[in-house]
Amino acid sequence: MYQENLFVQNIYRLMKPLVDSGIYKDEMSALNDIVINFISGKIKSYCSINDQFELKYQKGFEEFSIGMQSKATMLQEDDWMDWKAALEMTKAWTETLQNVSRDANQD
Repeated sequence: MYQENLFVQNIYRLMKPLVDSGIYKDEMSALNDIVINFISGKIKSYCSINDQFELKYQKGFEEFSIGMQSKATMLQEDDWMDWKAALEMTKAWTETLQNVSRDANQD
């Protein structure tokens, strides 16, 4: 319980200047906005990685996956793993954003 109270106090302390300056109406709206912007940045970053691979290989991930079966180079295998990870992280961060946005709108 003490740790939780300390945690809440630290968050409040970090958000207070944003409220005092008039940027946000309260600490919760500041925190919601910061978290949503952080998550949106993650999504944008992982989407950019996907776009780079699509540009590099001139095809989508599924088509690339099928085309490299049994004949992939080490570089292609590395790219496949990085590409797959970027797609999975995009999905995970997008789901997180939906949950955070839903929860933020309930307040």
